[in-house]
Amino acid sequence: MRLISCFFILFCFCNLYSQVSQFDKLEQLYDQAHFKSVYRKSKVLIDNPEFDYSLVPLYYKSISTLQLLRNDRWRKSHNEAFLALTDAFDKLKKSNKGKLLLINHQNELSSLKLDLASWLGDLNRRKEKDLSYYYDEEIKSLFYGITDSPVNEVFNWNPPTSQQLAERVSLIEYAKQFIGVPYVWAGESPDGFDCSGFTSFVFINKKIVLPRRAMDQYEATNKVSAEKAQIGDLVFFSNGGEISHVGILVSEIGKEKVMIHASSSKGITFDKIDGSSYWEKRLHGFGSIIK
Repeated sequence: MRLISCFFILFCFCNLYSQVSQFDKLEQLYDQAHFKSVYRKSKVLIDNPEFDYSLVPLYYKSISTLQLLRNDRWRKSHNEAFLALTDAFDKLKKSNKGKLLLINHQNELSSLKLDLASWLGDLNRRKEKDLSYYYDEEIKSLFYGITDSPVNEVFNWNPPTSQQLAERVSLIEYAKQFIGVPYVWAGESPDGFDCSGFTSFVFINKKIVLPRRAMDQYEATNKVSAEKAQIGDLVFFSNGGEISHVGILVSEIGKEKVMIHASSSKGITFDKIDGSSYWEKRLHGFGSIIK
């Protein structure tokens, strides 16, 4: 009975907020990565007494602030916005309305955490380790107690038997040995990998030397279309700027796109690209390095 009541409350909560066009607009703009617009509009709504009943504007102000932190110029001129996040997240986590709001946006929050992990990894590679450590600790504190969206089902990769793909299949079989190895910023060994550290490590086993950074790996590959991309090709992702993530495709031509990669939340793992609310819309392109 209690479970039914919770679902009823959640349904009413979602239905109420879906009828507010201003809230729908915030969600739409955020999904389109217009984070500055979301930040400005949510601040206006917070200051409007008409919306005092809702925490939606505070939620979108908070997550857009975290996205904008990745912009060096914005971050340096809005330090007070980040400092205000602790109170904002406490309010969201401690009130019933806020808890329901966070539950309803689990996928959005999980995607945000992936974006932030990618940014922190970039700071590490830029030798800004103190800054990365500071924001890492602060972000962990903000998200403490917030449940991630359910983990995707385990993907069981069945390698094709075609002799033409034997070299590419052996590359993936080698990469599979590291399933479960944790994600470590700037990691490039079986003790822990970041995304480009993992791809570099796997390919060197085939005596193929890749540049260390994901962006440089993209530049070093021969670009291939999605229709021709296949097992052993590299797959690249972007948040709208430079390349932010790289994985290794494990799919045959014409089949559902799946990769093996260093996930910031799960370590080395298989993840589907096609149909993913996170990876599909950030897909930048494919590159081949195997002749």
